[in-house]
Amino acid sequence: MSNLDLQSLLGISSDTVETLLNRAAALYSEGQFETMRKTLDGVIALAPDDARAYTLIGSSFIQEGRDRDAETAYTAAYERDAEDPYTLVALGELKLRALDLPAAVPLFEKLFALDPDGTHPAANRGRGLVQEYHAKLSAT
Repeated sequence: MSNLDLQSLLGISSDTVETLLNRAAALYSEGQFETMRKTLDGVIALAPDDARAYTLIGSSFIQEGRDRDAETAYTAAYERDAEDPYTLVALGELKLRALDLPAAVPLFEKLFALDPDGTHPAANRGRGLVQEYHAKLSAT
């Protein structure tokens, strides 16, 4: 059964999923990560292919210093939407921090290819991270 079939069966609109995602983002901003993750569990139950839920979960784990859990969540997001700029920059940053360049480089390359005009905030964050990394290498 697809997400839309389940949502239809339960009488839930895509607006409900968006409302839950917005609520989760607000909880993230408030630092209420556990409550946020419970809200996102509901999103995942309704829309298991929604990469945004997994990306938010990963970001909450980063805030708590739980990099392995974050990587698991970001990887789940990437598996659902390999072209989401926020997922690409989050997973790329995690790989860059771990000095896993063979994994980080293709993520950033894909991110930059999706934003050739340099207008997307996530891609611009990625460009900043890469420049920062290059500056650190140059300084050594």
